[in-house]
Amino acid sequence: MRAHHPEPNNSKASGIGTVLLGMAAIALAGMVGTIGLIREVGILGPKVGDIVAFDPQDSMSGDMKARVMAIPVGQVGIACELDVQAMHQGGGSLIIESRQPTLNSSIQIHWAGNRTATDGANCGSSADLVIDQEDVQLLALAAGGFGPSAAKHARGMLWGQPTPPQ
Repeated sequence: MRAHHPEPNNSKASGIGTVLLGMAAIALAGMVGTIGLIREVGILGPKVGDIVAFDPQDSMSGDMKARVMAIPVGQVGIACELDVQAMHQGGGSLIIESRQPTLNSSIQIHWAGNRTATDGANCGSSADLVIDQEDVQLLALAAGGFGPSAAKHARGMLWGQPTPPQ
């Protein structure tokens, strides 16, 4: 007579359960990571306090002909223009003052400099303006990045791409 040995748990069923449990854990972790990333997307753009400086001493590509429409704060229906060539030639800077929660991806900036345009669309030598977040990034690209001019020179020298003033 043979001794009766109880069969261990069905290894096939427990293996499938372990795999399913592992997949559920990975999916949950991925979902939590995705939700965190979605929350960060709104923060990835320019931050309050960021500066974009246009230094006439810096070289700028002659091909850069971007012109951005801006709305002076408190003057609905009136627009002026930020012409990167005029801003670069005259010098000046803009600072991110706030994000506009009521307007999609709009940012309030303060401009201080010589002029924003050479024609009648000039915003003036000092103005509080509202522009799109994408336009802030375009202006920063035209100026060589965020930060005051001296900081951009230091970053360039650190990374082996010196950009000394001319």
